[in-house]
Amino acid sequence: HGSLPPFWPYTIVKMTNCLDGPSFTVHCKSKDDDLGVHNVSFKTDYHFKFKTNIWKSTLFFCSFKWKNQFKWFDIFDAVRDQDLCYQCNWTIKADGACRLGKKGACFPWK
Repeated sequence: HGSLPPFWPYTIVKMTNCLDGPSFTVHCKSKDDDLGVHNVSFKTDYHFKFKTNIWKSTLFFCSFKWKNQFKWFDIFDAVRDQDLCYQCNWTIKADGACRLGKKGACFPWK
């Protein structure tokens, strides 16, 4: 990220557990960064921040595990999300992830 101008804004991705009870573990990565494994209790959130690149190729993908479930999702895809949110708020549900706010939408697991 060293070549980006200092005013280049951070993007924040926030994921709230809406699984109706169970905690989940989330493990998010990009091509360059591994954010580690985090436990997220019901109705709490995990969030991280980063700077997108100028080519709109920034991608963060996450695995979600709870009970006997193991799911994947691209939690930030610059082509899909960059022009819609600098704070991208997601709810994590059993059937997929929902982006809140302007042009909110739900997406199935990968």
